[in-house]
Amino acid sequence: MAEEQSTAAAPTPDRNFQLNLVQVADLSCRILYQTFVLQAKDKAKMALKELKSGKGLNIGELTLSAKNNETGIEEELKLPMKLKLDYSEFRGPFNFPSFEASVRATISLLGQTMDAKGDLNILTDEKTGSAMLHMPGVTQDQDDRFNVMVMAIEPLKERQRKLGLVVKLMYIDPDQYAELRKDDVEGSEKT
Repeated sequence: MAEEQSTAAAPTPDRNFQLNLVQVADLSCRILYQTFVLQAKDKAKMALKELKSGKGLNIGELTLSAKNNETGIEEELKLPMKLKLDYSEFRGPFNFPSFEASVRATISLLGQTMDAKGDLNILTDEKTGSAMLHMPGVTQDQDDRFNVMVMAIEPLKERQRKLGLVVKLMYIDPDQYAELRKDDVEGSEKT
């Protein structure tokens, strides 16, 4: 994902475009905040509806720069960015308030960690080119169900062989975390 080759018809020299995952995470958090927290609720709910449909949201373009090794000229690569959602492991009724709470928890944790120049715990998959920021945003509903949201950054995989990025919000099984397991929580409350 960090290195891309030219896909133009005419042969051009290789370019080495570097993708800074911390900057992409920061940009993604700002977009999420703008889209789901600051924006009017009716528009934010429509954006969630698009995400739930599986289509995803086009959220802009990321411009990468690189110096051509042969000519020394700086070149740019524009990557379309898309936001997607996987809520297949969400527990309880999935609605806008629960989603907004998850987004707030996730971007708050990521923001605090970036502000402190801390480790974002980035897990990468070299085969797919994806990177998961393992900074789980944890929420608990009124029925004491936990949900955990994480953010991943993946190459865009669509029919057009265009380069692009997907910012994917995913709910993951909260039982992976010992402190969130229902039996462990109940046991610790009784002691």
